[in-house]
Amino acid sequence: MEKALLTALAAVVVLAGCSGPTVHTMTYATVAEARASGAIDRGWVPSDIPDSAYELRAAYAVDGWERWGLFNFPPGEAHALKRILETEETPLAGTRMEIPSRIEWWPVILRGNLDAERIATTGLLAYRSRSGGRMFGVNWNQGRAYYWATR
Repeated sequence: MEKALLTALAAVVVLAGCSGPTVHTMTYATVAEARASGAIDRGWVPSDIPDSAYELRAAYAVDGWERWGLFNFPPGEAHALKRILETEETPLAGTRMEIPSRIEWWPVILRGNLDAERIATTGLLAYRSRSGGRMFGVNWNQGRAYYWATR
């Protein structure tokens, strides 16, 4: 009897450790591919990212509002991305990012308690989107952007 109780308690502890949102991830070569799959219509990929974006990754919480993604863009076409962002940078100091472990492609530097000084050394700058309630982390020199939904 005591062994069965210990086994049941161990199972509860293991299951509690696995809790968190159910997350789906997708990969698209281009914005056109994401659009054709319905990912943009469903809100998994922002509708206003530049058509020149490529190598997109997207993730969303099945039972929630959370969205995460990344894409590359030709640095020569940064103006298309700038059109959807606020002009002022947004400080990330004091921000906590809870990212499900299933999103293995999300950078370590944007997980947990964010260290603004460390992030700055990577060239990543943060901006709010003009619409859609998202944040973007952009490395203009590398031509890479990360986005996430905010409440």
